Amino acid sequence: MIVKDIMTKDVVTVSKGTPIFKALEIMIGNNIRRLLVEKDGIITIRDIVYNWKKINGTVDEIMNRDLVFITPTSNIKEACRIMTGEGIGSLIVGDGVRIVGIVTERDLIRNCKVKGDTKVGDVMNVDPLVATKNAKLSDIADFMKSYWQRHAVIVDDKKPIGVISAKDIGRALLAKKDLSQVNAEGFMSINVYKVTPDSSLETARLLMAQKNIGFLPVVDAISLLGSISEREILAVLSI
Repeated sequence: MIVKDIMTKDVVTVSKGTPIFKALEIMIGNNIRRLLVEKDGIITIRDIVYNWKKINGTVDEIMNRDLVFITPTSNIKEACRIMTGEGIGSLIVGDGVRIVGIVTERDLIRNCKVKGDTKVGDVMNVDPLVATKNAKLSDIADFMKSYWQRHAVIVDDKKPIGVISAKDIGRALLAKKDLSQVNAEGFMSINVYKVTPDSSLETARLLMAQKNIGFLPVVDAISLLGSISEREILAVLSI
């Protein structure tokens, strides 16, 4: 399978002068995580959450100007390799000048099967971000930025009771909340899908693809053991 078979052709684009708040509104409203900024950059929900204090600015202040391209005829495994190597979640499809689409880590998770008998426990992150339900969203956002993460597991006595994502924090910003005054409990997802270390990595991939999520806590019968995200799965798919 090649990139043009799974890419999104209609790339949502904004201008450099677009207010960050408006860009966030477009992303949340269209259930997407990134916008092309003219042909000069890209802005993601993660960029906005990491820079939440600049919510009243314009996208050119926080956008990423380093666009990484892939050709439409490239194999999707090559896309996995590039995303893993560059530590990014999307690639612009084109020739460096003309843009014909975008391919994301979610597209790859949906279309690439994990082969072999790799277990979740073999590749999981054993030190995920954790917080309590009373943690302030501002602190969680700052921790996400410090550790280059976009999810945190909400725990109660070591048991996962929810997950909060950069998108969840984006929803709080869109509601014009002061993140320093809002607890995680008000915006976290409580219907959390989980896997165990013995789950196959393919099971985790299928669950993510079917539920349109990019992160799963890894648990045993009594506590949180780690997490698995699209990033770890793509690293295996790139081999």
